[in-house]
Amino acid sequence: MGIGGSALSGVALMAKKAGFKVSGCNLEEDTAYIGKVKKSGIEVFKGHDAKHLKGVDILAVSPAVVYLNENHPEYTKAKKLGILRIWDKFVGEYLLKDKESICITGTHGKSTTTSMAALLFENAGLDPSAIIGAKVRKWDNNYRVGKSKYFIIEADDFYDKFLSYKPSTIIVNNIEFDHPDFFRSEEHMIESYYKFVRLLQGTKNLILNQDSVGIKWLFNILEKDFLNSINLYGYTFSDSPTLKIDKSARIEVIKKTEDGTKFKVKSDELDLNNVYYLSIPGEYNIANATGVIILSKLYGIKNSDIQKTLLSFKGVGRRLELIGEKKGIKVYDDYAHHPTAIKVTLDALRQKYPKERIWAVVEPHSYSRTYALLKDYKGVFDEAHKVIIGPIFKARDKKTFGVTGISIVNESEHKDAVYKKDLRDIISVLSKESGRGDIILVMGAGKSYIWAREILNNL
Repeated sequence: MGIGGSALSGVALMAKKAGFKVSGCNLEEDTAYIGKVKKSGIEVFKGHDAKHLKGVDILAVSPAVVYLNENHPEYTKAKKLGILRIWDKFVGEYLLKDKESICITGTHGKSTTTSMAALLFENAGLDPSAIIGAKVRKWDNNYRVGKSKYFIIEADDFYDKFLSYKPSTIIVNNIEFDHPDFFRSEEHMIESYYKFVRLLQGTKNLILNQDSVGIKWLFNILEKDFLNSINLYGYTFSDSPTLKIDKSARIEVIKKTEDGTKFKVKSDELDLNNVYYLSIPGEYNIANATGVIILSKLYGIKNSDIQKTLLSFKGVGRRLELIGEKKGIKVYDDYAHHPTAIKVTLDALRQKYPKERIWAVVEPHSYSRTYALLKDYKGVFDEAHKVIIGPIFKARDKKTFGVTGISIVNESEHKDAVYKKDLRDIISVLSKESGRGDIILVMGAGKSYIWAREILNNL
C-alpha cells in the first residue's frame, strides 16, 4: 500500500523475487518508481479499496499512507484482520531473516552512502542484498538480491522505521532535526536514534561522524557499559572534532576540481593512510565515503577495491542528476528538501561549475517542515545567482502553519529570490531569462522531479 514510493517499490520487487505473490496500490498513477513495479508483472491498483485484500496474507504499508489517513478502507480492514505491517516490519521480519544487517542512517546522505557501500561489497565479491531509497545507476534499480549473508539497508528514522531492523553494523552520517510531522522535538528524535543504536547485535560495529552536533548529543546519552560493549569508530575533518572517539579517521581534502575531489584518510588505529578520488562533488560526499571506507576495512575489503569503487561512483538517482541539456542550458534534478541539504547541494554544484550562472528552483516539502526549519534558510542560497521558490508540497500536513514560499524568500535574504505560485509561472521565467551556459538545479521531494522535466522540455 503506497507501492509507488521510493523504498516500498523496491521492497515489493524484492518480495516477489523472494517468492511472495505481490500486488499493490497507490493514490498516484504515476511516480518516479512505479514503472518498474508494473513492468515486473506486479498488479497495481489505483487508489484504495478493501476488495484489494481478497486472498492477501500481509498488507505492507508505507507510513506516509498512514499519516495521510488512518481511515483508508484497506488499512482499517487489515488492522481488523491482524495482517497489517508497516513495510519496514515486513522487511525486518521476512527479508532480513538470517541476514547480517548493515544499516546506514542519519538525516542526510543515507541513499548515497548505502549505495556506495552496496556497490563496494558487490565489487569486492561479497554479493550483498541491498535496499535503497534511490535508484543506483549501475543496477537501474533501488535494490539488489544477493546470495551472501550481507544485507545493506538504508535505515530511515521517519516513523521510527529503523527500529524494525536488527543491525550488526550501523553508520550514522549526521543527525539534524527533521520530520516535524512525526518528531515532536529534537529530544524525541535523538531518543529514536538512541533506541536504534541500542539494537546492535552480533559484531556490534558503530561508525559515527564526529563533526555532527546531533551525533554528539546522541553519544552523550549512550551508557558507558553499552559503549564498552561495542566496536566504536569515528571520522572527522577536524583536528579537534565535536565528538572525541579513540578509533578515529582524519579526513584531509587534497584537491577539489570540477570532476571530483581528491582526499586522504589517515588513522593509525584503523591502519589507514590512503588517498582516494571521489568522482562526485561536495564535502558531504567525502564524509559519506569515509564512513564507507571504515566499513570496508571492518569487512576485510582491499584498499584497491575501495579506491576503484569510489573513483567509478557516479552517484544515485535524483542526487545532482543531470537530466538533460537544451540550448546550452543544463537541468539537474535533486531530492534536497531540508535547508542543510539544499545548501550543501548548491555548494557541490558550485564545485562542478565554478563560473557558471546557477538557478536554484525549489519545491519546499511540507508546511510543517517549512515552519519548523524556516530560520535555517538564511544564507542557504548563497551559491546560486537566482532563486525561484515554488508552491509548498503539502505532503502529510493537515494545516499550513501560516507559511508559504514567500516566507522562504524573505528568510533566505537572497538578493535575487522570487516566489512563483505555480509551475507554469516558473517555466515562464526560466524560458525567458535563462541562457546558454546556465545551470538550473531543481530541488524537492514532492513533484519536483516532474518540474525538472517540464522545465527542460520548455526551454
